[in-house]
Amino acid sequence: MEKIKEFALLPNEKVLKVVRHHPIIIAPHLVISFLILMLDFFLMYYLFVQGTLGAILFCLVIAVVAFYIYRLFFLYKKNRFVITNLRIIDFEQDSFFEKYLTQYDYGKICEAQAKVKGLFPTLFKYGNLRLALDRDAGPYEIYKIPHPLALQEMISQFINKKPSENAPAAVSEAVPLVLAEMKMLKTSDKQKLLEELQKELREKP
Repeated sequence: MEKIKEFALLPNEKVLKVVRHHPIIIAPHLVISFLILMLDFFLMYYLFVQGTLGAILFCLVIAVVAFYIYRLFFLYKKNRFVITNLRIIDFEQDSFFEKYLTQYDYGKICEAQAKVKGLFPTLFKYGNLRLALDRDAGPYEIYKIPHPLALQEMISQFINKKPSENAPAAVSEAVPLVLAEMKMLKTSDKQKLLEELQKELREKP
């Protein structure tokens, strides 16, 4: 299984599946890049005849296309959807220096819905996965991923588990989840939270 470096697994947590967007989403970009390179080489003689400026333009086109393809594969690899036995984590990488991480434990997910619509999605077996969240939060949707129906079934198995079946585990896993959330708080917020907890413990009989 692929190693995930961007976050630490919780105790007793296992990565079940790492899902990326279907390769078809980058295929048009690769085709366009290939056509630009073909045109550049087709005009190579003409460009070199123009002298230094033409040679620089020829090399510049190759460099730009190569960088674009590298960026394309970099973002394709970094954008992924991780399913564990405790939660769902979505990594979004918009650029080299901008990324987002969204995670939901199964207790916050009411329903998982898969959608495969259209000729190409049906032929190439890709579609969207929509997660309906509790507390009136808007749905969370992951677009153009392979085999969304199988992923929906996998996630639904965790959502539909009876609370009684996981009661002991839920108690033991609550503390690591809280600690993981605390790491994202500012120092001042952590201090306030600690004071509130101490106050709550003193007031308990």
